[in-house]
Amino acid sequence: MAPKRGKAKAGELVPTSTQPRQVAGKNTPACLRLVPPASVAITIHAKPGAKISAVTDVSDEAVGVQIDAPAKDGEANAALLDFISSVLGLKKRQVSIASGSKSRDKVVVVEDASLDAVLDALKKNCTCNS
Repeated sequence: MAPKRGKAKAGELVPTSTQPRQVAGKNTPACLRLVPPASVAITIHAKPGAKISAVTDVSDEAVGVQIDAPAKDGEANAALLDFISSVLGLKKRQVSIASGSKSRDKVVVVEDASLDAVLDALKKNCTCNS
C-alpha cells in the first residue's frame, strides 16, 4: 500500500526523520539508519584539515568527524574511511562512501554491523560532552 499524500489530519502522528528512534530501549539518532540486510548508513559532516582525527559530535543531523588530511585529491575521503573503520574496529573494505564524495556532508555505509554497535563505538570515541 502506498503512503498517503497531503497534509496530516489533526491528531495524526507524522513520522519525521529528525526524531530519535527507539531501538532496543535506546534512543538512536536519525543520522544512523539500518540498511537491510546487515548494514548501517551513517550521515557524516566531515571537517578536513584538522590536527588530529576525532569524532566531534553525535547528533540527529549528522556525526561530526574532523579529519587530519587535506580535502584534495580524495585524501580526506580515504582518511575518513580509514578513521571510521578503526573507530568501529572493522576492516577498511567494510566501510564505503555511498554519497557525498565531493561534499562535506557524506553518507558512509558500514557492512556487517549492528546499529547498537556503531552507536556505542561512535559515542565512546566522541570528544563531545554527552
